[in-house]
Amino acid sequence: MVRVSAGTTSRVEDDWRSLLAGLPLEQRLKALAVYELARDRAMGQPPETAAATLRAAATAEGLDAGHDWIPAAAARISADTGP
Repeated sequence: MVRVSAGTTSRVEDDWRSLLAGLPLEQRLKALAVYELARDRAMGQPPETAAATLRAAATAEGLDAGHDWIPAAAARISADTGP
């Protein structure tokens, strides 16, 4: 769960990362690495493209490509326009 201080709003980034909470540590770390890889390749692209990139990378790392964090992370990647 993401904790947000009073007067602040949660970010999409926080939302997708909170979905990793139930995964074992090794899978969480792989998911974070998959996110970074997919972000480099699909930043600013449509959500469908970002999701496909995430699913491919997740599958390559042995993760469940149907997990709930993938669409949420894809939305974040899609909304990201760079540094």
